[in-house]
Amino acid sequence: MIYIKTWILFLRVILRYCLFSESYDKYYLSGKKLFSLTFRYPEKSKHSFGFFFKAYLKAIFSGKVKLEYACHIYAKGDIFFYDNDSSIANEKARISHIEYFLKAPVSGSIWKDKLSGYFTFTDRIFQLIFETLLFLFLLPMALFAKYRGSVALIFTEYIELVNLLKIVKRENVNELYYYSIYEKDSNITSIALQSICIKVNKITSSTPLKFWNSIIVATDTLILCDTNQQDELDELKETIQVENVEIWGPETIAGSAIYYTEENKYNTNKNIIGFYSTSSYLRVLQGDLDQKNMKKNEDTVKSYLAEYLKTHPDSRLIIFPHPREKKEEMRNDMIAHYEFFFHGLNYSIYESTSASSLCFDMTDLGVAMYSSVIYERLYFGFKSLMMPFGEQGMELPGKALNYICAIDKTDFFSKIDMFLNFSVLEYFEKTGLKRSPFMENVLSKAKAK
Repeated sequence: MIYIKTWILFLRVILRYCLFSESYDKYYLSGKKLFSLTFRYPEKSKHSFGFFFKAYLKAIFSGKVKLEYACHIYAKGDIFFYDNDSSIANEKARISHIEYFLKAPVSGSIWKDKLSGYFTFTDRIFQLIFETLLFLFLLPMALFAKYRGSVALIFTEYIELVNLLKIVKRENVNELYYYSIYEKDSNITSIALQSICIKVNKITSSTPLKFWNSIIVATDTLILCDTNQQDELDELKETIQVENVEIWGPETIAGSAIYYTEENKYNTNKNIIGFYSTSSYLRVLQGDLDQKNMKKNEDTVKSYLAEYLKTHPDSRLIIFPHPREKKEEMRNDMIAHYEFFFHGLNYSIYESTSASSLCFDMTDLGVAMYSSVIYERLYFGFKSLMMPFGEQGMELPGKALNYICAIDKTDFFSKIDMFLNFSVLEYFEKTGLKRSPFMENVLSKAKAK
C-alpha cells in the first residue's frame, strides 16, 4: 500500500542519516538533503519549534487536491515533467525547454505546489494516521535538529510524495523530467519513483552544482544546463550518483535563442553596464530566508557600482530587476531602493515586461552579486562579472569561473575596466571560459558567410 511504503521509506532515510556513520549510500545522502536548509519557509521559522506543530496541523487539515490543477495533460503519451511552480509563465517555459531539446511533444505535467491535501475521504483518514505516526517519530528530532523548519516540512513532503505516486500510477507515466531539484526532498522522491520503475531525468539550473545540487542520487539521466557544470561532476562524484549525463542549455533557451543567432549581437553598446538583481532586499523585507547575508552583500555590490559610476562619467548603468521587483505593488519600493544608491548618477531601470534574457545585447558587461542570469549570458556569449556573496566571497568551481569574480573593491573596478575593453572573443580566450555549443554554432555560421 502506497501510504505504508512511503512512510517506511521516510523512516529508512531518516534513520540511516541520523543513526549511522557518514557514507555515500543513497539513503544516507537523501537523509542529509532532507534535513538541509530550504527557501520553503521564512527566516523566522528556521529554528521555530512552534512551526513544527503548525506544519503538522496544516498537513492533517489540508484541503482536497483538485486533480485538474495538480496534473495537466497535453497529449497522449507517458512522458511527463514535475515542478514546484504551476504558474502559467513557468509552465510554458518548462514545456518549451523540454521540447526544444527533445524535438518531440511532452505528454503532461505534475505540480508539486498543488499536491498538498487529499483526493478522497479514505486518503484523509490514512493521512491523519500516518502523519500522526510521523509526528511522534519526528518530535525528538525537532528538539535537537539544526534546522527545525526543515524537520517540520517533512509532514508536507510526505503527503506530496504520496500524491505524486498516485498520479504517476493513474496516468501510466513511464518517464519523468524533474525540475527544481534543489528542493530538499528531491532525492527521496526519485528513490520512490525508481522503485515503481519510472525513469527519472533530473534537470539542473544554470548555477554551479556545488551550491544547491551537490547531492543528487537515484537519477537515470542528469541533464546539465551549463557546460561548466560538467567539470564539477568529477569533484562531486561521491555525492552525485547518476547513470547518464546530457548537456542541454539554460531553462529559458527556447524563448531566448532566436534573439542571439547572429554574430552582430556581440557588437554590444560600449561602456554600458547591466546590473542583475536578486531582489534580496525584498526577500528580507517580506520575511524570507536570507541565506549567506545576501542582502548585505548585494548592497555592497550596488554601492561599489555607484562609486564606479562617479569616477567613470562615460559609463552608464542599466538595472535589470528581478521578476519579484517587477510586480506592480513593489514598484515604488523598487524605485526608492535604487534611487537611494544611484541618485544623480547615469542609470536607468529596465521596466519592460519582457524578460532580461531577451536583451543581453543591451549592455557590454553584465554584473551581479550572484545570479543564474549571468550563466545564461555566458551561454549565449556575453561578457559578465560577479562578486559572489560579498568580499569574503564563495569559491566557484574551476579557475575560469573564479577569474570572472571579484574578491574586493579594487579587483571589482579593475575587472570592470578590463572586461569592458575586451571583445567577446578576447573575453572568453583570456578568462578560459568554455564557449557553449550555441555560441560555437553562431561563430561557425559567421565564418561560413
